[in-house]
Amino acid sequence: MVNRAKLGDRVRVQYMDLPHDETTHPKVRGRQVLEFKVGSKKVISGISLGVVGMAAGETKRLTLPPDEAYGAVRRELIREIPRQRFPLTLQLSVGKWLTSARRDSDRRRRVQVIDIKPAMVVVDGNHPLAGKTLEVEIQLVSLGAPPAAG
Repeated sequence: MVNRAKLGDRVRVQYMDLPHDETTHPKVRGRQVLEFKVGSKKVISGISLGVVGMAAGETKRLTLPPDEAYGAVRRELIREIPRQRFPLTLQLSVGKWLTSARRDSDRRRRVQVIDIKPAMVVVDGNHPLAGKTLEVEIQLVSLGAPPAAG
């Protein structure tokens, strides 16, 4: 009997992003390896649950809508920040990535400059693939039983 992945199993998966269209994936990245517990939140849900029923060595192609990938674009993460809050020496350009620190906590977030206005800079704190449908190919490299309860 072939052992198939189920919730709670430890798995090792090799995956590759596939081109969906020119706006979401302009190029294919190389294969990546992930190790996780099936059903866990350590990886996007579409991959975490996409391995259920697979046997070691099997390959599957998945189409992941935003809610199974990086989520919808969250409008509250797109903000206008007064230009004077940035150091004068900082060269700003559309597409530039910055690390933003909240004034009221130690939390940091990567944000991308999406527009530069005379008095304001518009930044986006969403994941670059938020709101996008992803095409991925996954291969179940190894499958282990869940850790023994102790």
